Amino acid sequence: MAELRWLLPCLCALAISAAHSQPAGVADFSGLYRPSGLEVQPCGRNEWMRRSFDTDTFCLGSDDGFPFRPEGIERWKAFSPIDDPVLGCVEDFPRNAMRGRPMKIMLGEQITEIAYWFNNEWFVRTVHMNGALPPADTPHTVSGYSVGRWIGDSLVVETTHTRGGPMFNDHKPNSSAARFTERFWRAPDGNNLLMDISLDDPEIYTKPFLLNRQEWIWSPDAQLSQDKCEPSSIWERRMQNRAAQ
Repeated sequence: MAELRWLLPCLCALAISAAHSQPAGVADFSGLYRPSGLEVQPCGRNEWMRRSFDTDTFCLGSDDGFPFRPEGIERWKAFSPIDDPVLGCVEDFPRNAMRGRPMKIMLGEQITEIAYWFNNEWFVRTVHMNGALPPADTPHTVSGYSVGRWIGDSLVVETTHTRGGPMFNDHKPNSSAARFTERFWRAPDGNNLLMDISLDDPEIYTKPFLLNRQEWIWSPDAQLSQDKCEPSSIWERRMQNRAAQ
């Protein structure tokens, strides 16, 4: 029995090691990256600023970039900026993948982890590489439920069961029915990563579309900010009032 108790931790360690070992026959993306600052978004420019629905021309008058349903536009207009989770130091996916945070990837045969540095800690997303569909009782969470697979030398990750909410600082929304598809592949230099994020959200948009494209710079010696996020006092009062109702 004593020998068995000694053996169990070893078996667990081997299982964890196997889950996170570099898969055979695919590019090794594991490592630390920083965003290059070059992004392509659907309107052909950075869409981070809060806009005026009364005075601004959205996407230069075209809905090709963000193909909103009429009810999707109304949901966007009705969103109160005070309800933005970022004011409470929470960044839901996919927003945290598009806000200029350092990113760390650990590839594995069974589990791949993609993490973003925010609020002096790593926000970790678990990607299930076994192809299993989300269980029927999967909750909707900040990170959602992600399933990954390899297509050639590209890592493709599909994420569902997110909470929905604002994706940018101007609060363009996604719903809890959204499906995000990320694609990671090596840049021609052999070190950096390129990433696409596409969105299929039938509650808000009429068709799937490319949400974001950016380059990640391989930075194994990157210095991570030690800054702590402080929740907005306005947001805290709003949440306290809601809890008291």
